[in-house]
Amino acid sequence: MTALNHSMCIDKALLIALCYTGQISTATDTDFFIAKEIRSLQRLRHQMTNTSQTLSPKQTYLNLYDRLFRHITLALLNQGYQLTSQQPHQSLRRITRQSLPDNQVQRMITHRHLHKKTVNSPLCKISAATLTQLLGDYDIQDSQACQKLYQTD
Repeated sequence: MTALNHSMCIDKALLIALCYTGQISTATDTDFFIAKEIRSLQRLRHQMTNTSQTLSPKQTYLNLYDRLFRHITLALLNQGYQLTSQQPHQSLRRITRQSLPDNQVQRMITHRHLHKKTVNSPLCKISAATLTQLLGDYDIQDSQACQKLYQTD
């Protein structure tokens, strides 16, 4: 990780609640999974900086949303937990509500689903701004990359 990365601390009561619902579990082999998530994060960053293939605003939004997911996964691993396959986007929603109101987070997630399912979905600047704020909780460079997405559109 770069020196600009920091891991957001997830509230202990929330971790207990997510464990209770089966959305997260106690992590095993955290070093292996942390390394895997860091590689995934680096790959996502490289996709945007690769000058031979420019990403569309839609692809950029999806890339940055995936980065947020990696950051949250890393924060969980750093606290000894890992996501399960049970409602991972709802887990992300519950965790990010520590920073922003639920309606903003839900709009951002809905916008991600719209981009995944619709060919010509327009960029929602409000969702991009929410994504920028949340990325700022983890990595300033990823947040700045997202900010450029909706400032230049």
